[in-house]
Amino acid sequence: MSDLLTVENLTAGYGQAKVLRGISLRVGENEAVGLLGPNGHGKTTLLRCVSNLHRATSGTIAFAGRDTRGESPGSLVRRGLVHVPQGSRLFPQLTVEEALRLSASSSGHSSTWRDGIDQVFSVFPKLKERRRQLTGTLSGGERQMASLGMGLMARPTLLILDEPTLGLSPKVKHELSECIVRVRAEVSSVILIDGDMDLVLDLTDRYHVVLHGDVVDSGASDGSRSRDEMMSLFLGGTADGRH
Repeated sequence: MSDLLTVENLTAGYGQAKVLRGISLRVGENEAVGLLGPNGHGKTTLLRCVSNLHRATSGTIAFAGRDTRGESPGSLVRRGLVHVPQGSRLFPQLTVEEALRLSASSSGHSSTWRDGIDQVFSVFPKLKERRRQLTGTLSGGERQMASLGMGLMARPTLLILDEPTLGLSPKVKHELSECIVRVRAEVSSVILIDGDMDLVLDLTDRYHVVLHGDVVDSGASDGSRSRDEMMSLFLGGTADGRH
């Protein structure tokens, strides 16, 4: 499997606060990778660096075989690296269909927006029902679906999802997770962060545990580790329960 994304020895922070401490990872073509770990340990900062929304201090990032240093976030989107950030960020005065068309246009796919919308509505049937509804009037789960739909409209080869189920009820979270399975079938590669460890492991091929700005454990999301071991890792310990 060839790598679609490679991150090598990345460091980054905010002011004097160092957040990433030489982190390295890769994402292969046709692969879903999950990032696990406590809040505040660098997962979102890592994804923002990958998308060039935050500048790394040192290290390298390559996407589709090209170094991304100096490349704008918009250029990365047009090349297929699409980031759906934490929390739904929509234009409340646009309808669902208008928001989807805007995403297609801004990512260079305005000429094929109809095909894109058909794809989105097949993944998110509820959005088709809401296509003429203002995004500001959608429920929390529907807003998240619209955000994911806008990501799909950009025709990603790598789709980054940061906490897509944050704040949702268990019922809505289950519904959205089924939608993410369908999203996965439409996209070559995915990076997923979510506070629900079981959901991340169910939806990905491999995982990385990020602690204090570095990867402390990696493995296949196939249940080879016990739940107790995974919970210890997720909460910042080690596979044998030490902290």
